[in-house]
Amino acid sequence: MIPKPARIAIPLAVLAAVIAFVVLHHRNGREALVASGTVEATDAQLGFQVPGRIESIQVHEGDAVRAGQELAMLDRAETRARREQAAAQAAAARAGLEELERGYRSEEVAQARDAFDAARRRLADARDDLSRASRLRESGAVSQQSLDKAQVAADVAQSQFQQAREQLQLMESGPRRERVDAQRAQWAQAEAAVRAMDATLANMVVLAPFDGVVTVRHREPGEIVAAGSPVVTVMNPEDRWVRIFVREDRLGAVHLGQAAAVTSDTYPGRKYSGAVTFIASEAEFTPKSVQTAEERVKLVYAVKVRISGDPAHELKPGIPADVRLELDRK
Repeated sequence: MIPKPARIAIPLAVLAAVIAFVVLHHRNGREALVASGTVEATDAQLGFQVPGRIESIQVHEGDAVRAGQELAMLDRAETRARREQAAAQAAAARAGLEELERGYRSEEVAQARDAFDAARRRLADARDDLSRASRLRESGAVSQQSLDKAQVAADVAQSQFQQAREQLQLMESGPRRERVDAQRAQWAQAEAAVRAMDATLANMVVLAPFDGVVTVRHREPGEIVAAGSPVVTVMNPEDRWVRIFVREDRLGAVHLGQAAAVTSDTYPGRKYSGAVTFIASEAEFTPKSVQTAEERVKLVYAVKVRISGDPAHELKPGIPADVRLELDRK
């Protein structure tokens, strides 16, 4: 038979254990929030902006790459040829513009001046011949036909003189401003064509957008790909997170920048630091039209916890992980 003091002590011990469990459980509920999720990471499926045949892929799955590194390229022989053609047209247009802006050469101006002087002398001679023929015709010494020939010769000399004078004025004043502007516009158009070909050549090369690791090699050299078709996938190991879901009645305890500890069964006993970087503004699941108090607490919100304390990249994408959010002790 159990003594009376012992019979009293046993229920008291059980009661104390129950009270301690409830208090500690309540305290832990206030000071920490534990949720589970899966490790994810930022990745990019990279492809060409133009269609074509793949000439080479310089990386394989598992290779580390640096930002700006060439990963793959298309066959660019035809595009390079078109670029050279556009560059030649641009050079010709620029040379024509420079010639117009400099004006005519001094030799060309001197030649036009000599032609003008010669036309002026021919006009003077033709006018003298016409004057003599007119006097002789009045005295009857020449026929009307001779006078007509002298008149035609004077008219031709006058026309040639006018043309030579206009040509000299053009040489001395230089090209018209409208002609220079038109040539400048033609040069700008040719330069734009060159830049367009440069952009096309750049779009035929896949560059790594950030430092990372190649996770998938979708294509092989020689394949014909469409614009935007994935060629390689690069993952950024420095940008990993765990997406967890928090009940609506506990969401008020979560805030941006909140410290977190991440653990995983893959590495038992290890903790990785992190912080809350995203809290969804809407519930992940749509509630029913009629909401009771029990149904409201079933709503969950996505929370993104970025992993910062894993320099060795041990937590790889796809690993299940537990997140413990340290709550404010208020």
